[in-house]
Parts: sequence; structure tokens; C-alpha cells
Amino acid sequence: MITTVGVLILSGEGVLIRLIEVDSWTLLFLRGVLAAPGLFVFFLVMERRGWWDQLRSMGMAGLLAAVLFAIDNVGFIYSITHTSVANTFLLISLSPLFAALFTRMVLRETVPRRTWLAIAGGAVATSIIMLGSLVEGDLPGTLAGLVAAVALGGTLVVLRARPHLNLIPAVALGSALGALVGLPASSPSSASPQDWVYLIALGLFLVPVAFGLIATGPRYIPAAEVALLLLLETVLGAFAVWVAVGEVPSMATVVGGVVLIGVLAAHSISTLRSLGRAAGHTDREVHDSG
Repeated sequence: MITTVGVLILSGEGVLIRLIEVDSWTLLFLRGVLAAPGLFVFFLVMERRGWWDQLRSMGMAGLLAAVLFAIDNVGFIYSITHTSVANTFLLISLSPLFAALFTRMVLRETVPRRTWLAIAGGAVATSIIMLGSLVEGDLPGTLAGLVAAVALGGTLVVLRARPHLNLIPAVALGSALGALVGLPASSPSSASPQDWVYLIALGLFLVPVAFGLIATGPRYIPAAEVALLLLLETVLGAFAVWVAVGEVPSMATVVGGVVLIGVLAAHSISTLRSLGRAAGHTDREVHDSG
């Protein structure tokens, strides 16, 4: 429920971004400036008495997660303002597969065959979306979405390497770093009063609550189940923008999206079944030894 609520809230981000009529750098700056304190307040509410110890323990892992999340923020905002929301969300959904690749390369953990198959399927889906972007003329935005997915995958690896830490402050720092990137080219004065209403809703409520809840989910359920639930954002986010502002995805995005969602869903379900079999095997061993 924690993760699902977070994903449902996050699925409205695309609509708010489309309604905000400022340039991408101003959006990056204002979103980060508002989201950073919101995320830190969410962290304080979660940790209460132990927040200072968690904050001191982050170290280099927290700094690395912050830098990677800042790259994700820059790529996400550039992508969603230079290509369709559906393209951006579909590419971001590749982040668990990039996390699997980085886990193999950095942490030297074994990557199951089903994950390699999912990576191959994801590459096919991405190629379809890329070809469509060449036709539509929005390839830079699509490439930025891919960079965001890679950076988010790296952030997930850092979180996996330090599971005992609450790294929401690192996410808050990443939002602030992203805001610094956008600052030189930003123009906050260009935001209208209506823009500020949407910006406050986005930065002070939607982003902190959604990412705070999603980051809490892996403490209680397997990462594969979190990834499966995140597919809701890919579908609901694109559908919400379609209904709210009439942005219709291209045929290449629809085809690539169907392939990608099918691949990721099959991978997550297969992973959950594998974890269930492993847990059942362990229970039998304990019972037999008893």
C-alpha cells in the first residue's frame, strides 16, 4: 500500500509539468528548490528520534546517490519537456534493468538469466521508441530520458549496497544539486501566479510524498515487487496526460511501450515467483531440521 500510494501520486507529475508554462531550466530549478526541503521534512517525520544518526551515517554512499539522482532529475526534466510524457515514462521504467547491469559490474552479484532476457527485450523496445523519435524529431529528449534511466539505475545500486541506511536525505540533496544545474539559465520571474500554484503542488507535495513513499517500499517488499508497481506510473502517467492535455502518444511509442511493459511485468512476476520458491525451500529445510 505504501508503494502503490506513492506511485499513484507520482503518476500525476506529468500533468502538472505540462500545465506549468516555464522553460525546462526554470522548471528544473524551481522543482528542485521546492522538493529538497519537502523531502527532508518527510525524512524527519519518518525517522523522528534516529534522524541524526541516519544523517551522519550516509557518508560517500549518500553523496554518490545524491549526484546520481541529480543527473536523473536533469535528464528527466529535459526529456519530459522535449519529448512526449509517454516516451519519458517508458524510458525511466528501464531503470531497474540498468540497476541489474550495474549490480553485475560493480557489486559482482550474479544476474539471473531472466534479467538478461529482460534487458534484451528492453533494448528492442527502446530501439522502437528511438526510431519513432527520429521520425518525430524529438530524439534529444528521448536520449535525455535514457540518461535519466541510467542515473536512476545507478541510484538503485547505491541503495541496494547500503540497505540499512535511509537515503531520503541524499535524494533531497540530489534535488538541490539539480536545482543548482538549472539556476544559471533559469528565470523564476517568468512563472505566472497559476504556474506557482502548480509548482508548489509539484515541489512541496507531489515529489516529496511520492518519492518518500516509494523509497520506503523496499524496506517491506522485494525490489521486484516495487518495480512491478512502478509500471503503474508508466501507464497511468501517460494516460493522465492524454486525458488532461490531449497529448496522444505516437504509434512507435505505443508499440515500444507495449513491448517494454510486457517485458518488465514478466520479469518482475518471474522474480517474485523465484523468491517465493526460495522462501518455501528455506521453510522446508527449517522444518526438516526441526
